[in-house]
Amino acid sequence: MTRPTLHSRIENTLREHDLCQPGDCLIVAVSGGADSVALLDLLATLPCYPLRLIVAHLNHSLRGAESDADEQFVKGVASHYGLPYEVRQVDVRSLAQRSRLSLEEAGRHARYAFFEELRQQHGAAAVAVAHHADDQAETLLLRLLRGAGTAGLTAMSPNSGLAIIRPLLGLHRNELHAHLACQGLTFREDSSNRDRSFLRNRVRHELLPLLATYNPAISARLAATAALLREDEQLLEQMTNTVWLQLATAGDGWAALPREPLQCHPLAMRLRLYRLAITTVSGDLRRIERKHCLAMDHLLQAGQTGGRTALPKGLTALLVNDRLLLTQRERLRPQPPEPTTITGPGRYDLGNGLRLLVEQATVPASWNDLPPYVTYIDDQTAPFPWELRPVHGNDRLAPLGMSGSRLARDILIDAKLPRHLRPCLPLLLCNGTPLWLPPLRRCRLALLPAGAASGTRLTLLGHERLPLFPDA
Repeated sequence: MTRPTLHSRIENTLREHDLCQPGDCLIVAVSGGADSVALLDLLATLPCYPLRLIVAHLNHSLRGAESDADEQFVKGVASHYGLPYEVRQVDVRSLAQRSRLSLEEAGRHARYAFFEELRQQHGAAAVAVAHHADDQAETLLLRLLRGAGTAGLTAMSPNSGLAIIRPLLGLHRNELHAHLACQGLTFREDSSNRDRSFLRNRVRHELLPLLATYNPAISARLAATAALLREDEQLLEQMTNTVWLQLATAGDGWAALPREPLQCHPLAMRLRLYRLAITTVSGDLRRIERKHCLAMDHLLQAGQTGGRTALPKGLTALLVNDRLLLTQRERLRPQPPEPTTITGPGRYDLGNGLRLLVEQATVPASWNDLPPYVTYIDDQTAPFPWELRPVHGNDRLAPLGMSGSRLARDILIDAKLPRHLRPCLPLLLCNGTPLWLPPLRRCRLALLPAGAASGTRLTLLGHERLPLFPDA
């Protein structure tokens, strides 16, 4: 049986993983090395899968004249195929120092930021990079050495979900070199690829050759293992997302999970939910280790209201209102609302991201479906101006549904409102009489009856910035 050509194998990969469609525009990342030159040639010469290609090259400015020569080489390669190209120079060493990243990390950030900028600028479907099966094996070993979990051991996906595609992931380095030799194509050798101070280079030149003495097909076996783990991870991720949608609440800069339902799930699921909460709040899992998720779980199991644990990236987890709350530490010290005089309809800035919208509107037929951050006031019974200020514990309110009055501090305690949020709640008053404690309690005084023709509607905006308002 004839072995499929590299072109047919790449076309199968493009179709099987839905990486792009015929006629799509792709940004092709070309460093000048063998892998990227092979990628460009194979994509540019696909017989039955025409693509519009734009060559992209980032000069990292790390190797002086050698880096500049790589840039000129890539321009020549693009011109050989009659393709447009985009190049940019970035001082990666300075970027690494400013960002406190390794040279490798800084270079990766700079490259992908450049590629994504080009993708959006040209309306391209994706950015194609030249990672292959041997890179996959190296990545799995690197992450195994660093103690990654199943998500990390999936290594690289043909489609990252972030508009990065890897058409060569089913091919090996020796196949790409053989293709270049057959086509008479030249490429650049990056001297840093021989530098054993980089862990990846030691894995490539030392560890993998050693493992090959135990199994000559070790790279293929590791790449296959990564693919199997990726399939399992996709299932686990789907299960985690399902549970997240059932349990989690989230707002601007916070996420929360209810304690008792969360405890019903096994530890593995809880840890996944913690990681998803961290990603929701901070955007990624950098600097987050298993011990940090275990600290969150210890907090959950201890069940001590008000207990908290500090996490990297300025995050804090705390147990409040029978929920495990994850938020930025700075949000635990929000500023109280600015004392404000409400003179009539309009929009009032209360500070701390809160705003009050006052307008004339039709009163709903029932209070049942009315959000707790909306109320209606009879401005004839309680004429303007009104005062809005932070609630005090000794304020006494006449809550709707009760015949008497209650101290504000008792209402806040009964609502299990996190202690750090209590001074941040606004209280609306008329001549010193409380009219509304949003979004916790409406007061009987001056409240328009449901079904009234019209009245003054008040809406507290920005309440989602304060985590865990009950029912908000």
